[in-house]
Amino acid sequence: MLKFENVTFTYKESHEPIFKEMSLRAERGSFVSIIGASGSGKTTIFRLLNGLEQPDAGMITVDGTPISELSHYASYMPQQDLLFPWLTVEKNVMLPMTVQKLPKAECKKKALEMLERVGLSEWAGHYPKELSGGMRQRASFARTLCAGSDLLLLDEPFSALDSITRISLQEWLLKQWSELNKTVLFITHDVEEAIFLSQRILVLTGHPVTGLREFTVPLPKARNRDMLLQPDIAQLKEELIALLRSEAKE
Repeated sequence: MLKFENVTFTYKESHEPIFKEMSLRAERGSFVSIIGASGSGKTTIFRLLNGLEQPDAGMITVDGTPISELSHYASYMPQQDLLFPWLTVEKNVMLPMTVQKLPKAECKKKALEMLERVGLSEWAGHYPKELSGGMRQRASFARTLCAGSDLLLLDEPFSALDSITRISLQEWLLKQWSELNKTVLFITHDVEEAIFLSQRILVLTGHPVTGLREFTVPLPKARNRDMLLQPDIAQLKEELIALLRSEAKE
């Protein structure tokens, strides 16, 4: 569904590229995590995908079409929920559809459907300040879904949460993905989170990044946390940590 083909990119204030002829792919319906050392370019991938930055060379396509020729092809969920405090939860979730100028009745109906999906239908008329951190992230996810795209870009959405809430939302997200049949590109700095959620893990390597080391997670789509204790999963975790440490030292 998604392809980066030989993409080179340099920030204007930089003297050398952050990516040089870098390629990656994500099949439709897959869950792919991207990890890498701090400053390796994880968020830059999303900036390129969102059209906030333009590659110096190479091509980015969704379903074979350059993203420059597409609109509403990806939905983005940042680290912070960015809910507008003066709007109710329902109106926050309606925003992507309002921007697309969809009929108000249709926006309201879909927003309520998504809030029910994420377990927040009873909170539709409340304001963000009345929600817990986990509830705010679920509301943000509902808003992301209302953008209507099959490609979801999730940029460390759980990193600001406490450990118990984070674990709960990881399990919740896995359930949502299995039911929605969306393609998910997930950025995280947490190796265990990447393993638990993903089918494939891509590790940014090199300075500049010329390629991504790819690891397949040997777990079924329906999984639980006990599976993280399997010897092959423990070995994968150690391998990923060792690779990140070696990249951070360079």
